[in-house]
Parts: sequence; structure tokens; C-alpha cells
Amino acid sequence: MGEDALDGGRESGDGVALMCYTRHPTDRQEANNEDVALSMHLALRSRATGRWEPLNGDYGIFFAAAVPTKAVPDSARGACTAGAALPGEAAPQEGGHNPGLDAHQGEGSNTAADVDDNVDDGQASQAAQELAVVPGQDLILKSLIDPFLLPLRDGTFVILATRTARGGRSDGSQADSILTALSPDLLTYRRLPQVHILGAHGVHRPRARLLDDGQGCRLYWDDDRGRLCTATVDDPARMGMVTGMKVLEDDDPLAQGDPLPLDRRRALEEDCGMKGILAGNVVLVSADCERGLLERFGRIYNTGVKVDPVQVSRGDGLESVRQAQARLLYSDGSTALRGVDWDQSQLDRLTSDLAQGRLNPGDTRLIGGRIRQTAYPVPFARQRADPSIFRWSWRGRRLFMFIATEDADGNCVDPLNGHTHMPLRVADTIEGLSDQAGGHEKEVDLLRRGDRNSEGRVMTGCFWAPEIHLIGGRLSILFMPCFDGPRTNPDGTANDRAGKPDMWTGCCHIMQLRCDDQGRDLDPRRPENWDSPRPILRAEGTPLNPIQRISLDMTVLHDTGRWYYAWQQLGSVWIAAFDPARPDRLTSTPRQIIVPEFAWDNMIAEGPNAVVHDGRIFLIYSGSLVGIDYTTGLVTAPAGVGADLCDPGVWKKLDYPLQKSGKYNGHWQLGTGHGMWSQDEDDTMIYVFHNAEHDQDRYLGRDSQVRRVHWSAEGMPVLDMQTDEELDPTRATVTLEVRVL
Repeated sequence: MGEDALDGGRESGDGVALMCYTRHPTDRQEANNEDVALSMHLALRSRATGRWEPLNGDYGIFFAAAVPTKAVPDSARGACTAGAALPGEAAPQEGGHNPGLDAHQGEGSNTAADVDDNVDDGQASQAAQELAVVPGQDLILKSLIDPFLLPLRDGTFVILATRTARGGRSDGSQADSILTALSPDLLTYRRLPQVHILGAHGVHRPRARLLDDGQGCRLYWDDDRGRLCTATVDDPARMGMVTGMKVLEDDDPLAQGDPLPLDRRRALEEDCGMKGILAGNVVLVSADCERGLLERFGRIYNTGVKVDPVQVSRGDGLESVRQAQARLLYSDGSTALRGVDWDQSQLDRLTSDLAQGRLNPGDTRLIGGRIRQTAYPVPFARQRADPSIFRWSWRGRRLFMFIATEDADGNCVDPLNGHTHMPLRVADTIEGLSDQAGGHEKEVDLLRRGDRNSEGRVMTGCFWAPEIHLIGGRLSILFMPCFDGPRTNPDGTANDRAGKPDMWTGCCHIMQLRCDDQGRDLDPRRPENWDSPRPILRAEGTPLNPIQRISLDMTVLHDTGRWYYAWQQLGSVWIAAFDPARPDRLTSTPRQIIVPEFAWDNMIAEGPNAVVHDGRIFLIYSGSLVGIDYTTGLVTAPAGVGADLCDPGVWKKLDYPLQKSGKYNGHWQLGTGHGMWSQDEDDTMIYVFHNAEHDQDRYLGRDSQVRRVHWSAEGMPVLDMQTDEELDPTRATVTLEVRVL
């Protein structure tokens, strides 16, 4: 690596400059609290401008993984994919409260300062009996500072950093160890156990330089007294225990090999033009690495439009012309199809000329049009959380149905002074479901407080996260009602929700649309056409969650002839198989598949929803508690190959959020999450989700939003493509060539 790279210089013949760094935490309303800031961020030096360009919206790309407590057995760690290689460690003795399960009680604390490592490593939680862990009790969230990238000769990157407690406080590991990980491309990471340095008295600002032979490396760090220390490592990809530590004097020749002296880091922070950062180092990366980083973490934008010619014959209708679509081309090499509103007067003339024989074989006609790009209202629906939009054909008529959690003023347990309800909207178009189009006034309450479930129990609150699905050919709604709380809690203490709607009594239910005598679906807008909600139980007839009872956010997956439910309990996502002929009973034992392992998903993983695209199942989930820090993660699994989706090892987790708070079309949307995949009128995939409504630090509930989904060239969903990135306005007008046969 040349000196120009260390100083943040422009690219050379060897590659492009890439800088790693952390940020100074600022404000949650800028999506930069401690959980976000204290991670490894990356920025590329632009070939065009020479300026540093932060990747992933400057949100962070590599996060420290949560560490299990010593008491957690290996059998319970199947879903701990990020920290799979991390051994259990001792944890602070501060009680066993699990803040993640308070997620739906309104705006959570959501910051590292407010939610501490409340764990007890004396014994594992009861979840171990279910081969699972409880976030905040069995897992200790971590953060990191002082990241450093060491490129190896084979193209692999070693990541070094100082691990801290969540929020930046010391977690004790700095006494003699450093955080390490490996990455082949800076897109995926394999975390390694802490590297311990024998005889160290504090390990801070770890950095390294390859030896001349390219095989080993020399580690450098500062100890507790600020002295420069070093040691040689034979294989930087397999450090293990490091021995041979040496404290260096200023005049020691080895001291001159320090790859990142403090004064150089400070100079980089001052000169790079990026405010509020704590620089790590700068390395040169290959053009392939640069391309991969930009495709994954850069902005993708529309670069062109193509419309293929259409052929017609005399006497033909013009359906092929009317349905002709435009192919949009993008900066990463991806494409997308969009419908076009073709000029009706030109279509009428073409129809007349064909009918009257005024066009001969070989003649052509040009038809003008405008690419269809619906701008959905923002917000789409106020105080509607956990939204679901479902496209359905009812008696030959295409309908769009919208259903969501009532979230008036952020009270989703007992909203509107006891008027809990399940609101359904139905329209011929997606836009027709919006508040702006009168969707709120046309809502129908499918359920209201006081309705009874199939067991005869009175449902008094919640009606959380309703989702509409076709299960075994029947229109179905999955949701969670809750009931009045008992006088005492399970531990014998007085229940402050006694006689009131109590979220902890809630569990997943299903209700299904009835059919008439001819087997035709009844009108879904009439509450009496739905059967009584039934609780979904394990195969043996017991609750889904045997530890705390509460279960919520249920969704459906279908792959290679097998049906699955995925839902949230114990602050994590679980999955099990079921038979669509009896959808209120599982047919397999529930397994935990997603646990929150990073500070950004903060004690909870919930709101799962899946779609299949190009041979992969994309299962999104949400974390970081309800509020303005809410964000969306992703796990994937192979589709169509008969994989056992109940096996946690089948799922691959993205280390960073797929969607997070940020500016959309110039305006901040905070707390984005709990989304659902759907389709619009042109078969374009859309993403329906909610964001937090916030005014001067007052949480006002959640609003529903709708965006189109773009699929990148590498097959990843892009959920935050801006309107002018989706379609360059100057390219919206197109021309179709019609050829007469």
C-alpha cells in the first residue's frame, strides 16, 4: 500500500481508495445513535470527483455480533449465525429483564444508554429447552470502535477493531484482546473469536501491516498507558493466541512501521471532508471490489429506456400494442419492466387505418406514450401500522385489500379509548386504498372489541399485525388479539393490566372467509362472512409460546409443496410447518431461525414476511423496537429445492439492515419497518411498511407507506429507490414502433 492511500489519496494503478471509520453519535432523528455510529462504515473515493462517498447511506456495514453467555448450550445457538464462532462469555450481573419483548408498547428507549446489557449468566433462560435463546438475556449486544482493514495477498480482508459494550463503554475485552473478522469482498463477513495477546496490559486502536513475505503480519496497538506495542503473527487469518509482545520505544525501528500513527489518523479526519468521523485507515481495493461495493451499497439510478417493436396484422386487435411495456436500464446493469400509458388518439387512428386497409405489410406506425409511475401518497395511511396489501380476484373482479394495526397516538394495545377494531379497506386500485383517495372513510371493521374467538373468549385489545393470505385456496387473515389481563402475573405479582387489554395474553389467530352453497367466496367486506378467529396451536394443542404465551406477527411461507408459518415470540422469529387443510395446528416443532445479534436490531426480531425471487426466499424482519430507530433486516434461503426451512442453518443473514431510516424523495422517514411484499396493477413488486410519526420528540404512532421494489443486478431488493432514480423524468416519454405484417 502506498503512502497516498494511507493519506486518502486518489486511486492509482493499484486500485481505488477505500476508507473505514466510525462516526460520532449525534441524534436519533439523523439515524445516527450509538448503535448506528459505533460500527464500521465504509467510503469510496469517487473516481469522478475525488471526494469521499459514504456507502450504505453512511449507516454502517460491519457490526459487532452479540456474544452468548457462558450458560447458553451449543444446542440453543442454532439461530446465532453472526456469532456462530464466538464462545460464551461472562455477562454483567444486572438482572434478567428482556426489553425486546416490550416492543409494541409505543416508542421504546431504543438507545444503548437506556437499554443496558441486562443479562444474568448464572443460567440460560428457559428458551434453551426449546433450543433457542432470548435476546437481552442469553445474548449480550456489542459495539465496536477503531476499525482497521488489512488486505491479504489473496484478496481477503482481515477486519480488526476494539470491541465495546453496546454504546461504546468498555466491556473488559480491551484488557488483552481485539475483535477480528474475515471478508472475501466486504459484502459478507465471518466473525472470529477474540484474539488474545499474552501479557498485554490494554489493547487499543489495533492495526496491522503485512510482512515482506506476504504470509504473516505485524500487529500494533496502544496499551493502557499509551505505549506502542507490537507482536508478529504468522497467519493473520488464523491469529489465535498472540505471543511475543514487545513494548516499543520511539527510536525503535519497528515503531517507524506503525501503519496508522495517531497523528496521521487525525490528519485524515481533518482533510477527508467528512464531518463527525473517527477514521480508521485507507486501503486500495480492486476494480471488482469497488464494483461490488457500489452495486450493493451505492445508489442505483435509471440510465436508459428501451421499447421493443410490436408486430400486428390486419384484423388483429391492438392488445399487444396496449400491453407493450418499457424496459428501464440502470447504472448497475439491472433492468425493470414498467407499463406505459399509450396515446389513445394514436391508438384509435391505428385501429381505424388497419380496419380500412390503409396500412400495408411492411408499413410502420409510431405510437407515443408515457411510462406509468404512480406516485403513492405520503403518508399512504395515517396511524395504520404493520400494513398488509393483498391483490385478489373475487368473482372475476380484481380487488386490492389493505389491512393494518390501529395505532392512534401510538396506542396499539387499547386504542381510541377502548374502541379496538380491525380496519379493512377494499378498492380497485392500490392508490384507491389511500387516505387521500378516501380509503379511511371507506374502512370496514371486520372485528371490534367485545367480539369472541372460537373458544368463546372476549377479545378486548390489540388486533395486531393482520396479514391477508390465501391458505389452501381460502382467503385468510392472520393476526394477534389480546384479552383482559388476569389479576396476577405468572410470578404472583399484581398485574397492572388486570381487567384491561393485556398484550401479554395475546397469541396468533386465524380467521377465514366463508363460501356460499356453490363454493364461491363471499364478500370479504362483510364481517359476518368471516368465521370466528381460532388460536393457532402446536400439534399437541398447546400454545405456540410455552414460556411467555405471547406470540404475534404471523406470516405464511410456501415452498416445494410445504407450508410454513413464521412469527415472533421471545423477541425472535420462529418457524414451523402446518397443513393448509387445518391451518390452526402446526405439524412440526417450532424452531427459532432469527435472533437480533446486532446493536441495530436491538433486542428484537419481528414482523417476518417472505417472497420468492430468482430461486431465493427473501424473508424480511424488523428490529430495534417500535419507534424512530425501527429498521428492517433480511435472511435468505434457497427456494424450490426442498430445503427444510425449519433448519436454522438453511438461512443466511444480512449483517446490516436492508432498510433503515433515511431521506426518501427529500424528506426524512424514520423508524421504517414491519413491511410486506405485494404487487401492483402491472405486476411490479411493491413494499408496504410503516414509519414512525414523530413531532418534537413526541411519538405519535405509525403511518403506512407504499414503495416499489427494484431488484439489483446481483439480485438484491432495493427498498429505498427514489422516484427520479427509478425513472429519470427526461426519459418518461417513449415511442413504440408498430410494424404491420
